[in-house]
Amino acid sequence: MSEEQQEEQQEQQPQAESNMQKLAGEDLNATQTEDENSHLQTNAEPEGVDPDEIEFVKPEFLPEKFWDPENGTNVEKLSKAYSELEKKFSRGDHKAPKEYNVDFLGENVPEDDEMLNNYKDMAQRYGMSQEDFQDLALQFVGAVEDEAKSEQEFIEEQKRLLGNNAVELVRSNYDWANSLLSKGVISQAEFDVLDQMGGTADGTRLLRKIRNLSSPKELPIPSFTGESKTKEELAQYVADPRWRSDPVWRKQKEKEFYDNIA
Repeated sequence: MSEEQQEEQQEQQPQAESNMQKLAGEDLNATQTEDENSHLQTNAEPEGVDPDEIEFVKPEFLPEKFWDPENGTNVEKLSKAYSELEKKFSRGDHKAPKEYNVDFLGENVPEDDEMLNNYKDMAQRYGMSQEDFQDLALQFVGAVEDEAKSEQEFIEEQKRLLGNNAVELVRSNYDWANSLLSKGVISQAEFDVLDQMGGTADGTRLLRKIRNLSSPKELPIPSFTGESKTKEELAQYVADPRWRSDPVWRKQKEKEFYDNIA
């Protein structure tokens, strides 16, 4: 077979598809037409998405403090946080200290406080860092302060519902219950029930009604705001030393006399 015949036979045999052709999914040896090369024209308008129309989606693993709804991930904050973390590790701040610093608690919690010392022991066992120790302690202190604030707000609201005589009403009920306890009429457990009832405006009113039903003449009971005074209450005003010594107080009580008569 001549050399020309061999070359002709090689040209007729199909060439094996290369890996790059497999990847491209087409014959890379084929001649491209003008239309196929249109994306290479230098005067063509680039196609894409308007940056102002891009909507960023926060990854679930990314903390909220590193996310900006308008610009996406805040790389600057993320970088600073990483640098601070490196510093903490280099200083050993991530490890439990030999002794925890409790200065952040101020003077409200003494150093020999049993709960505080138990908390220190627990923190040491679990290897808590000073930062974690402080963060958790402040959360607990904050919760206690919020509870105390809520309790105080509740007390103020109950006083408002009882009116101007709130303290006198509660004291009268307390003295009555305490006298029953001291005389052995009721037990400590029963006194605790009465004390719990008298801790609200509704409970204070209920105790007053019970007292009036059981023994209306036992003790003069202060009236609620807006109610008429009893004869016993009015008589107590006159017997009070302030009736003679305190003109301002007497004037207020005289007005109550006139209001009851009217």
